Amino acid sequence: MTEPVAPTVCSVHSASSVVFDLHTHGPGFVPHPFRAVWRAATRAAPPEVGFEVLRPAGVDAVVAAAVGDPVVTRCYLGRGPLAAVEAQLARIERQAAQAGAVVVRSVHGIASANAGGTPAVMLGVEGADALGGDVDLVDAWYRRGVRLIGLVHLSDNRLGTTSLPWQHYTGRLPVRRRADVGLSPIGARVVERMNQLGMVVDIAHCDQPTVRDIADLTTAPIVASHTGARALQDFPRYLTDSELGAIAATGGLVGLWPYWSRGAGVRDLAALMTHARYIADTVGCEHIGVGTDMNGIPAAMAGFGGEPDLPNLATALVKAGFDDREVSGILGGNAVRVLTQVEHRSLCADTEDDSTTPGHDS
Repeated sequence: MTEPVAPTVCSVHSASSVVFDLHTHGPGFVPHPFRAVWRAATRAAPPEVGFEVLRPAGVDAVVAAAVGDPVVTRCYLGRGPLAAVEAQLARIERQAAQAGAVVVRSVHGIASANAGGTPAVMLGVEGADALGGDVDLVDAWYRRGVRLIGLVHLSDNRLGTTSLPWQHYTGRLPVRRRADVGLSPIGARVVERMNQLGMVVDIAHCDQPTVRDIADLTTAPIVASHTGARALQDFPRYLTDSELGAIAATGGLVGLWPYWSRGAGVRDLAALMTHARYIADTVGCEHIGVGTDMNGIPAAMAGFGGEPDLPNLATALVKAGFDDREVSGILGGNAVRVLTQVEHRSLCADTEDDSTTPGHDS
């Protein structure tokens, strides 16, 4: 008697399913020579890849994020933080065009791109430091096509506080922290405006007080695009059971993150599946997604070097006891549901038709 063959990304994919990576970056978002320094410091970062890897990997859509905190924006010498974010967003659009992908602004845009067999790229910003205290700039980013914003990244800012400053990634260096932790009044106004516009709030790098404050305030689902379960490892970038519950209570999503470095994160696919099973048992598999951190991950677990290894993740999910429907949801269906709900709860739902012109929408 032969054993059943575990499905791959392709075999769980159907006309009604989407493989959606909640968190990626385009190559070269940190300019030279700073990129070379960063990659030398991380040592184990996977090779950079372009969006051309999406189609052969079976990935239908990704959120591609510019980085808006000073760790990256200060590398853009002679430009302010907003100009540095704009330079990254423009680069993502060019890279998408070169790869034959489509930059989209809505779930409708994803569906239109996929109907033509074309991967969809949705713009995001990781670290909203560049906003400063100007909430009106959220509208400018929305008009620019940004649909997901992580309020904090590798440092505290005027909106909220981070779970793990960049100095703690590279070594236990001294770091000054904000005295008043949690979501600030300006941060609360940003969340409210994002809800109104139909933009996804990403709390992946937020500390516990900021996560709690955002979950209590939001009127739409929120996501932690790339993280894990803190009950399994006391890693500050992971979420406690109460945080998992708070995200799920909004209808939101927790993205599985294939990070491994210096004993932190998940060592291999089996360890990642332990997180998947724990989160499913704690809040339900409908609240799980995937955020690979393509091109931004400092170091990756064994068995996962990037998007081309997503079929390994699909197979591992099946071996971990998830059925085809659950695998389809984790790989992207849950992300589409969340994005749809965020759009529908907005005050000005985006009714623009997304063009299928490679690299840009209307």
